[in-house]
Amino acid sequence: MNEAKKKHGCVKWILIILGVPCLIGVLSGIFGGNSTEKNDSDSRDSQQVITDKSVQKENNPVTWDINVEKDEMTDSKNIWAAIKSDNYIEQEFPYQGLTYSTITVRYMKKYGYDVLLTIDRGQIVGNSINGSNYVTVRFDGGTPKKYTFNDPEDGSTETVFLNNQKDFMERCKKSKEIKIEMPLYQAGRPVFVFHVDKPLEWPQ
Repeated sequence: MNEAKKKHGCVKWILIILGVPCLIGVLSGIFGGNSTEKNDSDSRDSQQVITDKSVQKENNPVTWDINVEKDEMTDSKNIWAAIKSDNYIEQEFPYQGLTYSTITVRYMKKYGYDVLLTIDRGQIVGNSINGSNYVTVRFDGGTPKKYTFNDPEDGSTETVFLNNQKDFMERCKKSKEIKIEMPLYQAGRPVFVFHVDKPLEWPQ
């Protein structure tokens, strides 16, 4: 009888010793396995996002927005190329709000080439009598250059036409960054920054 009890006790301890590692393995699978799987999933998701962004940047570089239309009277091409500033300024009343600037290079057979500078709101000011009708432009970190401007015939205060427009256009064809300092009414001479991944490619 005592020997039977002894054998029974030995078997009991053997089962306990063998069962503990199995139990630990099961618990690890339940509580640890999900965590590992989640971390692996998070890692894959992060890598996928980075890949998607890289592909998106490669497939959608920042370029000039170009629009070509046919002139019904002359059958010639009317071409507009425009970029909007990366930065903005905030003006006081009555021009409060975010103010961006836009550069537009235009060709129309009846007018020739034009370069327009536009702001969302406010007044671009300058006087040809005292020589204040100019903007200062810097292409790709080069030497700043002055371009005088004229007001539009319709009296708009948000747009001006640059002189020496062909020189400006040729520099746009070689530059990825353009900085323009322009005189604004009651806002000093803020600098607007324009950046593209590719210089201006003018349609033929």
